[in-house]
Amino acid sequence: MNTMSATRTRIRASLARTRQHGHHHYSTQVLPKARLNIPTDFSTTTLLHHTSKSSLGHSELSAKAKSSTTTRQNLFQAINAALSHALRSDPRVLLFGEDVAFGGVFRCSMNLANEFGDDRVFNTPLSEQGIVGFAIGAAFEGMRPVAEIQFADYVYPAFDQLVNEAAKARFRAGSNAGGMNCGALVVRMPSGGVGHGAL
Repeated sequence: MNTMSATRTRIRASLARTRQHGHHHYSTQVLPKARLNIPTDFSTTTLLHHTSKSSLGHSELSAKAKSSTTTRQNLFQAINAALSHALRSDPRVLLFGEDVAFGGVFRCSMNLANEFGDDRVFNTPLSEQGIVGFAIGAAFEGMRPVAEIQFADYVYPAFDQLVNEAAKARFRAGSNAGGMNCGALVVRMPSGGVGHGAL
């Protein structure tokens, strides 16, 4: 029996066993004990299950934080609250990017332009390199910019600014590195937010 004939015989025998036992081992078929697409019981996963009481019980929190209250929020609400808190806490914070003045694509900056004014929350032209370049310059001047790239996929034109300007600023500053830096720079990039995922 030649090699080709032996291979055919093994394949036929394997197919016959599969038909007899009803087992199909295709990549598209779910195995009997596979746990795919079943609801997650968050109470069994400590990483994902937090009650307000358990959240306030962490040892690293201050006594003031432990005696405070919590609010249940989704990701959009948490981002909006964090941006609002930053803008309210420090007059040097600026929020800008494509369409952020009316709330952004995911509405994470809703009502912030109304509350803090269009001199602190404003739209920019469609230029990711310009957005990040402006943010770096603002940070060098002592501001605390939050530059929003509309989608993380759009950041590639701004890589030159991030890698060759922002990341290397302290090396170019030399002995002035203490006063010349862009450490207050924040670049926010929503990723995976269409349909599901993070904002």
